[in-house]
Amino acid sequence: MEDQAVLIGFDQLTSTLIVLFILSYLIPSIINPDQSWLIHPIILAHQARFSPTRKQSETPIITNSGATPHSLPVTPDRSVKSLYDLLLKAEGKLQQIDLHSILPQDVRLNRLITNVRNQLWSQLPSKKNEEHPKILILCEDPYLKLVFTLSAATLPITTIVGSSKPTGTISIDSKAALEPYLDSLSLVISDLSSKDLVQELLGPKLAGDCLVLSTADLDCNAWFLADDQGGDSAPRDPALVSQARLRIIHQQQRSSSSTCSNDSTKKEGEGVEVYEYTPENILAGITGSLGIFPVTGKMTSKDRIFLEFNNSDGDDDLWGSEISVALAGLYSGADVYFFNGFKLLSEYKPTILMIKSMNAQILAEEIIQLSNLSLLKKFTIGRRLSQVYNGNLGSPLVETGEWVGPQLRAILTKDPISQSTATLIRAGFGVSMQRIYAHPISTGPILVSQQYDFQVPQSTTRATKSMMGCGPPAANVECKIVGVAEPSLVNHDAWKGKLVVRGPSIGTRIVPSRDPTSQQEDFFFPVAEIAQVLPNGTFLLFPPSSTGDD
Repeated sequence: MEDQAVLIGFDQLTSTLIVLFILSYLIPSIINPDQSWLIHPIILAHQARFSPTRKQSETPIITNSGATPHSLPVTPDRSVKSLYDLLLKAEGKLQQIDLHSILPQDVRLNRLITNVRNQLWSQLPSKKNEEHPKILILCEDPYLKLVFTLSAATLPITTIVGSSKPTGTISIDSKAALEPYLDSLSLVISDLSSKDLVQELLGPKLAGDCLVLSTADLDCNAWFLADDQGGDSAPRDPALVSQARLRIIHQQQRSSSSTCSNDSTKKEGEGVEVYEYTPENILAGITGSLGIFPVTGKMTSKDRIFLEFNNSDGDDDLWGSEISVALAGLYSGADVYFFNGFKLLSEYKPTILMIKSMNAQILAEEIIQLSNLSLLKKFTIGRRLSQVYNGNLGSPLVETGEWVGPQLRAILTKDPISQSTATLIRAGFGVSMQRIYAHPISTGPILVSQQYDFQVPQSTTRATKSMMGCGPPAANVECKIVGVAEPSLVNHDAWKGKLVVRGPSIGTRIVPSRDPTSQQEDFFFPVAEIAQVLPNGTFLLFPPSSTGDD
């Protein structure tokens, strides 16, 4: 009887402690309904899987048979045959955050593209009939750069794209990369304060009959908001539109210069590369971005896509996976924002966030730090952990207010991240965490996980034009490249176990020649023509032709 009484007393004590334990969290939540209940680090991962607004499928798994659990699109739409077709269907809007651009908001991208390309074409009266008139776009504003560049990429012209610094200057390396084109330019358009400043910046080598336009002098209604009257409109013939060439003056980060295959040829213009794109390149990249998410989590018009952009040092990090994700979102009807810093994200509640790996690491370290505290401190910071779980970026302190919002469902990064970082973010935030890899001269993202060798042999041949490899510049990674437009397959399909290689074609890294009379026009090589995928999953670059022919 005494043992039974002890057991009954123990059960009552246990029940009382459980009730008190629950009330200790329930009562404060009733008093302040804005504060969520305690979320302990130990059960954080379990709760993440039940988050109704964040539950998304992970990266598609590609099996040996080629079957995938989700259907990935090969082309965005059967009616889309070119980049121009896709842009005409892009009804998303470019929105501005913490940046005052002359580009109007709440205007669909397809309308902007139609108006700007007509205006650009009308500014080429004297050289319009030349085989490939050249124009230069020199903008710091990412919105303007994106719209002007895409519009020019649908015209039968050669477009050179550069970046100016916030100080209104350009780097010495970028200036050197621009010099071969200055005497043949027909049009320069820049967001510098005046055209006199643009002419002074480019120097005396600029062609005397080149038209220089400053965006400060543009009629915004005519350039961005006018209705398409079908008058002196730009050509729409697919045969002409496909002749467009886009050359990006890219300011490489010093630490990443080792990824170039011909460092020995870089005498002048150190740190700057010139990459050439065709409309097919860009279309392939956009199509690849549309396949980043499985069907259950694909981008829609309800999405708000935020891309971290930082041009404070004059480094142009807009071109690459960012441009592909942005255009894929705009084609899906989503709003796209460029941002630098997280302090304003709480107002917009993004659903898809593309950040640098450094910020992803900060999030992971924050969760680790909170999980390593003593048990007593864990109870004390319980409410702060609930803020982290609901999407608080930066410090978990409530008063910071640095939120990404509860609607966030996917975080992307193009920089290397560890498996532990990805796992912690998936568990702590309940979101899909993916690393994408975009080759410098392809425009499509490539999903990467560390499993198999996937290397590019480094070429030692000295040449004035150097072709880059097609894969990540590292070993021990598995590439799962999503579907792309049919004209841009990489060596058709290459298989190695679970290794599937299918992605955009690439262009040419143009190395300045010391011979001023040498021609460097229209060097474009599909991957299948320059490389072969070997049985071990590596790329073998074909030796350059001894005659210099394509």
